[in-house]
Order: sequence, then structure tokens, then C-alpha cells
Amino acid sequence: MEKDNCAEQCTTVSKCDIFDFMAKYVGMTVIHPGGFATTRQLIKALGVNRNSRVIDIACGKGTTAILLAEKFGCEVVGIDLAPELIDEAIHLAEKKGLSGKITFHVGDALGLPFDDAEFDIAISQAMLVLIEDKVRAIQEAKRVIRPNGSAGWLELSWKKPIPPEFLRILSDVICAYCMTNVQTFDGWRKVFSAAGIPEVNIIPLEFNPRSGGIFGMLKDEGFLRTFRILRNISKNPEIKTRMQAIHRYFKDYEDYFACGIYHFHK
Repeated sequence: MEKDNCAEQCTTVSKCDIFDFMAKYVGMTVIHPGGFATTRQLIKALGVNRNSRVIDIACGKGTTAILLAEKFGCEVVGIDLAPELIDEAIHLAEKKGLSGKITFHVGDALGLPFDDAEFDIAISQAMLVLIEDKVRAIQEAKRVIRPNGSAGWLELSWKKPIPPEFLRILSDVICAYCMTNVQTFDGWRKVFSAAGIPEVNIIPLEFNPRSGGIFGMLKDEGFLRTFRILRNISKNPEIKTRMQAIHRYFKDYEDYFACGIYHFHK
């Protein structure tokens, strides 16, 4: 996952930005809104098939790239700014026997190291909220897909305009600095329009950060990783305290949370 505009580096449990906190300290690999259920909706909207060449931008630990290669048998290229995430993605792909289908690279979404029109499909999840220059990121994705290709994003979205107190707590209390970049559905439409995509297709999705629970985690993370996640939370009081604070915040403001699929054909 790209990390460019976070207000804090991930150096402590209490002040680490929420996405990095979930990955580094809690141990989650599927962090984007809605988990793999929404990922599958995004994949369907983009029309992925076995002949597709797909770029997964801000691929993180490679879980979506692996899903694409396993489900469709297509060729996937994953790219992320963090070398340690790319190393883990390579390891996971090797364990799955998918090294021949997936390649991973360290690189920046704002300057993709690929030629124009190299891919059929570009996919990204929970990435635009993490960077300042969203317009450039969208334009780069458009640049590397072929004519008639597709690009799509899954992003956290607000159902309605948010009050200042909401943002203050988001930043100061639960340390979700990057979530201050989240937009309403109309706000995201304007971002895509500024990037030269005036007719972006938007699929609004319901999203409750507290839903799913242990069963949702088992479905996305698997038994062994879910066990490790629960162990991390239970054994570390600082992690447990922060998780409780996040849970209370999501409960108090759950009427604001949604997510959306934003996609277009070139």
C-alpha cells in the first residue's frame, strides 16, 4: 500500500496511522474496505478474464494479486512503494506456486515504471486516500492501460458531509490521519473529473467497519492468520486499547461510513 501523505511514521502502536497499525502491529493482510467481498465486486466491474494483463497498484502484501492469478489464471504485476511489503508479496506468491503468473516491483503510483498501454486492466484499493496527488495517480493508471482497457479503485467514502469534530477525532484520537483524505461520493467524482475522467462509473457500497467480526476475518485472512491477529490483540495491552478506541469511534459515527467502486473504460 502506498504511503505518501501520512502525518506520522509507523513508529509506535499509539501514533501509527491506522492502516499501518492494522498491518504492522495487528497483523492483518486484508485492510481495504469490505475485504475480499468488495474486491470481487471490483474485479467483476473491470471485466477481468484469463487473458487479461493486470497491474495491481499499491498491491501491499500481494493478496489481491494472488486472488487474481488463482481465480482467473491471468498475468498480474504488483507494484508498491514499500520494499518490505513487496518482499512479503513475493514470498506469499512463491508459497502459492504462482511465481510464474505474478511479478512484483517496488515503485511509485505517481510515476509507474511502465510504458504506455502495457496493461489491459489497472486495479487499486484504499490507495487514493493515502496520497496527496490523487489526480496524477489516476492519470498514471489511465496511461498504462490499453485503449478499451479498464481501471478501477475501491475507496472508503463518506455517505454525507462530515462535521469538523468527526475529523478532529479521526486524526487526534484514533490516529487515522490518511482517512482525512476520504471524500463523499460526489467529492470522488470531482477528483476523477479533474483527472480527465468526467464519466467515471460509481458503484456505492454499504460498509460498516464493525461488521464481519471474527467470521469475516476468518474468510479473508484464514484460520492461522486470524489466530495470530487475535493473539496479537490479546497479548499486547496497547494494541488492545487502541482497537477498543477504534471500535467505539466506528460505532459512534457508523452512519457516515461507506465505500465505493470507481471505474472507467479507456
